[in-house]
Amino acid sequence: MKKAERNLSHSHKGRLTSHSSNKTVKRTAMLIDDHVHTAMSGDAKGELTEYLKIAGNRGLTEIGVSDHYHPEQPKYSMSNEKLAEYVKKVQQLKKKTDFPLKLGIEVDFIPSLESKIEKALKSTPFDYVIGSVHFINNWGFDDPKYISEYQKWDITELYETYFSLVQQCAKSQLFNIIGHPDLIKKFGYKPKTDITDVYLNTVEVLKESNVCVEVNTSGLRAPCREMYPSKQFLKMCHDNGIPITLGSDAHTPENVGKNFSQALKLIRQVGYENIARFTYRKLELARI
Repeated sequence: MKKAERNLSHSHKGRLTSHSSNKTVKRTAMLIDDHVHTAMSGDAKGELTEYLKIAGNRGLTEIGVSDHYHPEQPKYSMSNEKLAEYVKKVQQLKKKTDFPLKLGIEVDFIPSLESKIEKALKSTPFDYVIGSVHFINNWGFDDPKYISEYQKWDITELYETYFSLVQQCAKSQLFNIIGHPDLIKKFGYKPKTDITDVYLNTVEVLKESNVCVEVNTSGLRAPCREMYPSKQFLKMCHDNGIPITLGSDAHTPENVGKNFSQALKLIRQVGYENIARFTYRKLELARI
């Protein structure tokens, strides 16, 4: 059997229950944006109340705020001191608003900082945690200021390195969701060789790690002009029973739910009928 034809649907145990035969499915159609950043992230603008208003106007049924956290606190990240303030602020708004709101966080996965990440997340009542790879060594590869670094790489090797980090991110068991799983394509650099095996190996790890994959529409606003992940990668996820979430990666209120009609079209094309939603890190599937 060729590697590209491998069946990755073997059974396994994991922290989430999303791959088991007794899935909980919410029958009311849901349109959820789980990836929203506010001014609490240094690279975003706007208050959460503004995001909620636009979400309602666009027909969303729920949003989750997921501001940036990195244990070593670069400018775009909340500091450790601000993290508690962030949690309190979202929890207070949850009680005041009628619009369904979830408390999430997007964490930069850095292999050497796993213990610090675990400590920061411990005992905090997040509904879900997104793990994202934004750095290869100390290179912030998705920052346009550092785009020249791509010239120093063989692109196939770069993709292999990136997806190895995505796999480590999933294996860490720190996260519910893997954010924008092929972010490395952001500036349009793509291998000229077939990397199907890289995708397959990654999908196998995602399944074994029992995490969700995010369908992120922000790629349509980036130079690659393509959602994260690609249709090929997403189809592999579907065929192997990996749940998905949906996110705009909005950094301004007007981008909440942006391009969701295109995302839903792609999601349905590859065969998904449900998306995942979380409450206190417990998963249920919601019909789309």
